[in-house]
Amino acid sequence: MSNIRKTSGSRAVIYDLSSARARSTSATADPADKSGISDDARELSRARGAVDQAQDVRAERVAALRAQIARGEYRADPREVARKILERGI
Repeated sequence: MSNIRKTSGSRAVIYDLSSARARSTSATADPADKSGISDDARELSRARGAVDQAQDVRAERVAALRAQIARGEYRADPREVARKILERGI
């Protein structure tokens, strides 16, 4: 550590700030060092914004289905479930 030197007096060690600043400046000038948001993150952010802005038009339907399930009255049609899965590519 060539940038640290011992001194006498109340301070035992002094850090050489000028050389540290020079290293810091040269390190940040490297074009490989950069930060930013990836394209995937931007797309995810846009999708999240669209979901947040969308109206919950199915809230009543979901509430009705939950009530049917709670009462034990809900019966899913397995063929319809399979068809929807194939349609959506899930």
